[in-house]
Amino acid sequence: MINADFVKAETLRLPHHAKLAITVVGLGGTGSWLASSVVRIARRLQELGKPTSITFVDPDIVEPGNVGRQCFCDAEIGLNKASTLALRYSLAWGMTIRAIARSFRSSMVHSDSSTFSVVIGCVDNASARQEISKVLSNQWSFEGLPKVCYIDCGNHSSSGQVLIGTSNSIDSGDYKFSQIGCTRLPSPTIQHPELLIPRPEELTDNNLSCEQLAVQNIQNLDINQQVAAIATSYLLKITTGNLKQFATYFDTEAGSCRSVYITEENVAKVFRQSIQA
Repeated sequence: MINADFVKAETLRLPHHAKLAITVVGLGGTGSWLASSVVRIARRLQELGKPTSITFVDPDIVEPGNVGRQCFCDAEIGLNKASTLALRYSLAWGMTIRAIARSFRSSMVHSDSSTFSVVIGCVDNASARQEISKVLSNQWSFEGLPKVCYIDCGNHSSSGQVLIGTSNSIDSGDYKFSQIGCTRLPSPTIQHPELLIPRPEELTDNNLSCEQLAVQNIQNLDINQQVAAIATSYLLKITTGNLKQFATYFDTEAGSCRSVYITEENVAKVFRQSIQA
């Protein structure tokens, strides 16, 4: 059966842009699997005449425990994750990929009048999400359409979600639909404010050992690739102007997957749930 919301859904309207800039923040569990798809999409856009830049951002190095679970091999242990993947895929796909081996700052994303930016967050802590969300502040074109969108990837042991937003406004009145469709979507951190609440293992004063932290975050081996696949689909739909959903949730244990489609009712529901919370 076709979801009625899908039939009623509007597409996210984006401004005309001559260039696309894609930034992946966090090249660990999900980001390392997503990286190759981002490069493939960028190469295809280049071939179609759309200049596309790629930036990988991550300060961490590859550790022995990352091999297998993340898309790294033994030979890459001790190397920076962003730099390693940038080198690997630039050689494999003939693309220029910028690597930043530092923590992400919103100032790293620049959108001029001809560039649309997509920032994909593959991070697992509240402070990083807070910084990524800042890229949506004051990022509007002269047409009243967004210049930046933020895709957030998150997961637990056997479930996860991909969220997309273009605005940090907490005024529900700013999200009215127009004759051309949907012109803004609430940020992932507005859709789920709990993403900005630090988990116990994120607190600097916890006394948990590395082994205890690992036990708390046991994940199925397929979970990150599932998140990456959904994020890839979102990125493709953005580049084709055919995005009709702003949240997707899945559970690998239950074998379920559902999306929240871009309708006035569903966007309004985000703010009703926020007030109730």
